Amino acid sequence: MHARKKARCVAAALTMLSLCSIQACSQQKVQCSGEAQCGDGNGRNADAKKAAELEVATVTAEIKAGVSGEQGRVGETPEKESGLRAVHIYLTAGNLGDRPALISKATITFEKSGYLKPCYGIGGDLLSTATYSFTIPDDQPRGEGGLLHKTPFSMTKDLTHEIPPNKYEKFTLTVGPKTIPDGGSPWFGVTYVTLHRDTGEEVKVGPIAVVNSGGNPAFYPEFDKNAWHIEQETFSGCTKENADLVASVMKIPKLTPSTEFASLHKALQEYR
Repeated sequence: MHARKKARCVAAALTMLSLCSIQACSQQKVQCSGEAQCGDGNGRNADAKKAAELEVATVTAEIKAGVSGEQGRVGETPEKESGLRAVHIYLTAGNLGDRPALISKATITFEKSGYLKPCYGIGGDLLSTATYSFTIPDDQPRGEGGLLHKTPFSMTKDLTHEIPPNKYEKFTLTVGPKTIPDGGSPWFGVTYVTLHRDTGEEVKVGPIAVVNSGGNPAFYPEFDKNAWHIEQETFSGCTKENADLVASVMKIPKLTPSTEFASLHKALQEYR
């Protein structure tokens, strides 16, 4: 009986001590310095702000004027050209966080790249060159037959583009082969684009199928009609091979075709 009474006294004493400690703590003035310790005024610590996070909301591609280059005949001094037509890839990237996101570089990876088969006995000594965000050099290694590049291969370009918090920004990238020979067939590519943040975060989008205008007066896109001009082939069965190639690309899952690639596929259907 004496032991139980002693235990109750000890418990009561501990309870009183705890209450006193809580009351003493509540009466203390908390000292803080700066937003990091005192918070942002909304009851949260500044370090709790949501880190920048990237997403690509939309991607489209088309041939459009806007790149610079040179044009001239073999053996002559080329003349400067501006407003040349080229493949443009448009990306709308968003920053979902509360802090700025700095895009430090972009990488384009080619899963397919090369030239459609030349179906016409047309050529000349006129050469056009252009400079793009991503320029495929003339000596890019090619596979057997010389029309298709060895893939995959990648190119990276440094950028300095900051996306504000909770904002979306549009990126424009141009791509194509350095030289377009007179009478040359259109170049095509199937690509992925990766945007890199300075923090190491990456966001990848694709696949994207694109095609340029080439340099052949018998085979080229008609921009005002969203169609292609395709004349009677010189080499029998050649256009069908191009039609089969384009159709195989269009079957790639989750593909985003450029405006001209989609219209080329439509125009070639009658040759299959």
